[in-house]
Amino acid sequence: MHRVPALPKRSRAGMTLLELMIAVGVMAFLAYVTSMIYFSVLSIYNQRAWKLPPYDAATAAMQRVTHDLRGAMQIHSHAAEAIVAIVPQKDAYRENVLALGADNQYYLVQGDYLAIYLSDQTGSLAATGNCLWEAVKPQGQPDFIPRVKIAENIHPELNPLDPNTGLPRAMFTFWPDETHLWGVEVWMTSRAMVHGRALTQTAHSESFLRNL
Repeated sequence: MHRVPALPKRSRAGMTLLELMIAVGVMAFLAYVTSMIYFSVLSIYNQRAWKLPPYDAATAAMQRVTHDLRGAMQIHSHAAEAIVAIVPQKDAYRENVLALGADNQYYLVQGDYLAIYLSDQTGSLAATGNCLWEAVKPQGQPDFIPRVKIAENIHPELNPLDPNTGLPRAMFTFWPDETHLWGVEVWMTSRAMVHGRALTQTAHSESFLRNL
């Protein structure tokens, strides 16, 4: 007697409505999580990116100004939005030149005058604007020569308020003390348009130089 072979079970094709709903729900959840991560990362990036050049002109300019002031030997003059320093004379190797004084002590030799000030795109000392410039007056020369535009969009009127006066802090404040340690406090605020929003960034430093 021959046994009739059993027919193979038919595989089920497609999926049920419940399985389809579960799959759609999982995909929607993954899409939601992915979008949340994306927008969170984008928000963090936008918050940090505008604090870098060219948006954050204040911090970049502050680094340059602080370096220049710390390398000066004394302050010649200053105002709320400008300062003039005297830098030491340099030799061929860019080292400070020293001279022996009557007291057998070595002192820095005076070099060029360095001005840091606000002006327009031309860098003229007689102009006003929101561009921060650096100019130099070499020894024996009567006038300052604009050398480099340090930053744009610098707005001292947006500096934090001084609690003593209620007015925006001065960009440059200079003070000497009895030990000849001269200090310059610098406040600098820049403004930039970032994704259609006007954002500000403030940088602050105190630079000290010794009048040798």
